[in-house]
Amino acid sequence: MHLDSKKARPLLFFSFTFIIALTLISNILGFEYLSKVQNDINQIIETQNTQIAYMNKMRSLARERVIKLQSISNERDPFKLDDIISEFHELGGLFLQNREQLMTTSLTEDERTLLNLQREIARNIVASQYKVIQLAEDGEYRQASHFLMSYTIPAQNENISLMDQFILYQNHQNLFLKSEAQKKIISASDTVFFLSSFSIILTILIAAIVIRNITAMLKIQSQSIEKHELIQKQLAEAHEILEVKVDQRTKDLHRANKKLQYRADHDPLTGLPNRRLFYELLSHEINNAERNHYELAILYMDLDGFKAINDALGHALGDTLLVNIARRLKSSLRKADLIARLGGDEFAICYSNIKTHEDIVLLCQILINKVSQPMFLDKHQCNVTISIGVSMYPEHGTDYDTLMHVADSSMNLIKQQGKNNFAIGE
Repeated sequence: MHLDSKKARPLLFFSFTFIIALTLISNILGFEYLSKVQNDINQIIETQNTQIAYMNKMRSLARERVIKLQSISNERDPFKLDDIISEFHELGGLFLQNREQLMTTSLTEDERTLLNLQREIARNIVASQYKVIQLAEDGEYRQASHFLMSYTIPAQNENISLMDQFILYQNHQNLFLKSEAQKKIISASDTVFFLSSFSIILTILIAAIVIRNITAMLKIQSQSIEKHELIQKQLAEAHEILEVKVDQRTKDLHRANKKLQYRADHDPLTGLPNRRLFYELLSHEINNAERNHYELAILYMDLDGFKAINDALGHALGDTLLVNIARRLKSSLRKADLIARLGGDEFAICYSNIKTHEDIVLLCQILINKVSQPMFLDKHQCNVTISIGVSMYPEHGTDYDTLMHVADSSMNLIKQQGKNNFAIGE
């Protein structure tokens, strides 16, 4: 028996309203559950990543304090010694600040136990560190260096090892949580799939009953509308997918271009600007000096004794030495100063807005002292020095090539006269 048009329309409306409501409810519940699971896991992982960041910062500060202690044990100038000790205490304050912030995060019992053990070791290390400082202040440099190498550094390495264990534990926890999240997401997806399948089956059943009882005209009209809606949906989905792909491709190209630009402008080993970027930055700085009427200096530097160390210990430790030298040079400069690695063991610095020539003399002495401090690489003590040639703008030239040539010539003169010194061009 067929229903007439007036009876078929309300039945059709009610049936499909019920189907759509059921489908929407089932999908909304399923996706809300999926979203909740994902948010919970993301929050836990974010907390652990924050903890790892704090611990990495603590680990880095501990390393820097050891380097400062090495400088303290070797520094003979009492004024510079006071400055280094102040920097050492500042690093200690930053270490405690990061530790306090770490302790405010959500920690498990195992993590707290590991941190408490690290704290006990750190307390013992502090006493050892202050003994090194006291020996250095008393002028007992050899005993300070011996105590640092024999007691303080091994204890600090044990402390850093505990930090590494904490980081490793957190990384394992992240992997475990991601695995558990994947399981929950798969389970929730199965539930959503079941509900959707049930809705589809119910849709088919009700649609069959309705279609059987409506007129041929309504059937044709309904089919036409369904086809139109399906085509519109497919077009919308295809358009959305295309937009997503285009946007992703654009972002990928942008990231790739930035990465290529960075590689083209920077030394891959030290991360400092290379010769090409130094040329651009120095040319720009020369223009600024001309407009604003101030002097600047170019320091052309070459390491003394690097080739012998590189040949004896290998390129890997030689690269490590270059990285550490770059850090020492950069730490001696102001933020606005330019430093670059020109290639091999050659570096260059642009020191701008000079007040007097004594500023350049002092800077060269600081760089020579810093570079000449002993460096320990894989239990090998390495000693290198540096030869520096200086040219002044506008005294020695007003363009890149002239200034670099004067500085290079001055550096070569120092090399011939015995190295480990500096000369200002004539």
